[in-house]
Amino acid sequence: MTAPDTRDAVQPAQPEHVPSITTWSRLEPRTRAEDLSPALEARTADPLWLLARQWQLGEFQGEDAGTPVLARLDVESARFTAVRYGPSGAPVAPLPADRPLESAVEAEDAFGAHDLRWAAETGQELLRFLAEHGAGAVRASVVARYPVPGAPAAGPSAVDETTAGYLRIMAGRVPHGTDVLRDHARGRFPGTVGVPPELSAAVAAAVADWLAWLRVGEGPVPDGFLPLVDTPGADAGAWRRERMEYAFAAAASDSGGETVLTAPEYDGDRLDWYQLDHDPGVSLGAPAATERRTHVVVPTVAAYPGMPATRFWQMEDADVNLGQVGAGTTDLARMILLEYATVYANDHFVVPVEVPGGSLTRVRSLVVTDSFGIRTLVPPAPYGDTVPGRGWGLFRPASAHDGPPVPLLVLPPAAFSAQRSAPVEEVRFLRDETANLAWAVERTVTGVTGEPIDRDGQTPRAGIPPRAEVPGLPDLTYTFATTVPENWVPLVPAPHDGRPGDVRLRRLPLRQPTRDGTPAPVIGHSRVLDWTIDPATGRVVRLEIPEEEVGRAGVRVVREWRLARWTDGSVRLWLARAKRTGGGTASSGLRYDAVGPR
Repeated sequence: MTAPDTRDAVQPAQPEHVPSITTWSRLEPRTRAEDLSPALEARTADPLWLLARQWQLGEFQGEDAGTPVLARLDVESARFTAVRYGPSGAPVAPLPADRPLESAVEAEDAFGAHDLRWAAETGQELLRFLAEHGAGAVRASVVARYPVPGAPAAGPSAVDETTAGYLRIMAGRVPHGTDVLRDHARGRFPGTVGVPPELSAAVAAAVADWLAWLRVGEGPVPDGFLPLVDTPGADAGAWRRERMEYAFAAAASDSGGETVLTAPEYDGDRLDWYQLDHDPGVSLGAPAATERRTHVVVPTVAAYPGMPATRFWQMEDADVNLGQVGAGTTDLARMILLEYATVYANDHFVVPVEVPGGSLTRVRSLVVTDSFGIRTLVPPAPYGDTVPGRGWGLFRPASAHDGPPVPLLVLPPAAFSAQRSAPVEEVRFLRDETANLAWAVERTVTGVTGEPIDRDGQTPRAGIPPRAEVPGLPDLTYTFATTVPENWVPLVPAPHDGRPGDVRLRRLPLRQPTRDGTPAPVIGHSRVLDWTIDPATGRVVRLEIPEEEVGRAGVRVVREWRLARWTDGSVRLWLARAKRTGGGTASSGLRYDAVGPR
């Protein structure tokens, strides 16, 4: 700041009652001379004071440290070769190399026995192959033996005009492709349709081409054929109904042994390395598929926006102003980050290394050569030196059992990005504190043709007339319990196995009273709320959700199509689920012992 310059003083004409400003000073440096050299020299009046401050801050302390000029990195990468579908004890299978890990874990049977659109379209293709091979005479027999049913008598599909219209067109015109495929697997088709001997060869050729089109033929898949839709394997079942999330594990083997990374709580939204935890002591029997490489690179200084300039006259980027970042007394993490960014940033260097996709990489050694020609073996960063078990590791998978993170660089075989469709099914789990219940609200369900059906916009349940349409009711009536929307499925809290501390939300087959005296069951039609069969006992397993899974914010579970391109250029399509945050609490309007006007 310069001294007041009386030559630049301004003395405006001011009234006597207004105070005047007679002098002013510039806060920025300036020069009137034609030579800019003195200003650029940045002269100081007390250089001894600056030297004393440098001595106080330890800038004169010699560290005899050189600058890294060369880095030799020895790494070993092992590809993931095994996957476990589910928690500990679940089946283990080889990890497919031709599809993303999300597809192998999330994919579910999209075209099951309940999808009549898939059945009709596959039946149409069968008729086309029969006509191409000169076996069109048996088409009528196939359609008559495997008919496509009409619209169901109950459920959301019964009142959906789009579904009913489609089935009216297809019924009696095309065969049920799923039933044909099932009978063929049992060795019954085409014997069930009575094929004439002279057409046996043509029908066999048509069926072979049809199976190749479906990609389910016996033997190797022909070149150029890829699955139309990714389907789960025989042992796949990573979705945990009670937790509404996926649980799986992937393993890779290298010279250090087998490494198992588990994802016990994957919500199905995005798969990345931080979803995987190291599970020591567990083996999936993953075969080794390793690749060892040596990289010799030049280290570069770590840089980021807003980094202080290292040269005196270098212009700094003004887009990020670290000086404007505020931190309170409790913002320790922010203060540490700012200290690193402003003081120690130029002490860190970056050594790039390329690793193959779908692998975990272990750094075998890192030797750095500095500007003095000294080579130093850089050890791994320590973990938890001061307090055992309480350290942290950057980009290291955490331990599944409160141990130290494993020093590995994990790049899971996941798709970089996937396109997502509108939900074909959406169920919201929410709390109803007034009724002391939880509800599974079916916003969208999948119809019998695989198309989404809006449950909120459908008509009320058949057989339940409105109050005003019931004849003979007095002006004031007593209602044992009020009705709720048809798409609200009750979840009743109850102790699990008789333990009061373990409360589960059970989907029970409750019946809702109606005005005509016939109780109507409150059931769900979504695949998320489906009943399951225990393969060991053959008993029906009801849906029981731990109470802590449905908090005040609620939970939203969706089923949606996902499309991604894999590393070999192929396009993968699969049907997956995702668990997301809900929309908070709600009231169903359920009341008991209600007395009111008609």
